[in-house]
Amino acid sequence: MTKKTPLNATRRQIIEEYGLKHIETTIDRTREHALLKQLVDETNRAIRAKYPESDMAVIRKYQLQRIDSWLQFVFPTGRVDGFTFSGRTDIADRPEYRGNYNSDVYVVTAEFEQAFDEHAKIQKASEKQKRERDAAFRNFVGSCRSVEDVLEVINLPADIRERLGHRSSALVAITPETVASLRNTFKSEA
Repeated sequence: MTKKTPLNATRRQIIEEYGLKHIETTIDRTREHALLKQLVDETNRAIRAKYPESDMAVIRKYQLQRIDSWLQFVFPTGRVDGFTFSGRTDIADRPEYRGNYNSDVYVVTAEFEQAFDEHAKIQKASEKQKRERDAAFRNFVGSCRSVEDVLEVINLPADIRERLGHRSSALVAITPETVASLRNTFKSEA
């Protein structure tokens, strides 16, 4: 019986870090990103309708502009709602006002409202799927007692296995050139 590598807190953290990043990449967010791009483009049009580029040139000259990540919109249905464009630098700038509160409400189109609602629905579904997969993965890793228990279910990349202290059971690492040379050597003697 081979000795198993215990799954201590450090090894669990390495596996969870890898697994959570991997789970994020498996969720298809293509439509969500396309809708977000549409929201950004239409938001920029709405901002420029309220603050024309010709006015912004003077405002920028005196560094009195700002980019807000949270904006409010009024839809054709009369509904007013806000959206946070966190981490986005491609939102159009607007004049800076005293204080940090942005009371501007931008008028948008019916297409924007439809994209806004669809984006919210798709994002909510994606986040739910991610939470469920993350929870299942964390529960699995929490129930494992050794690295080998994890490897029975998840094929971890070689660099992660190396960080976990799980090395190949082979005595020597052999290159393909060495294998070819050995085959030739023993073929001729046979």
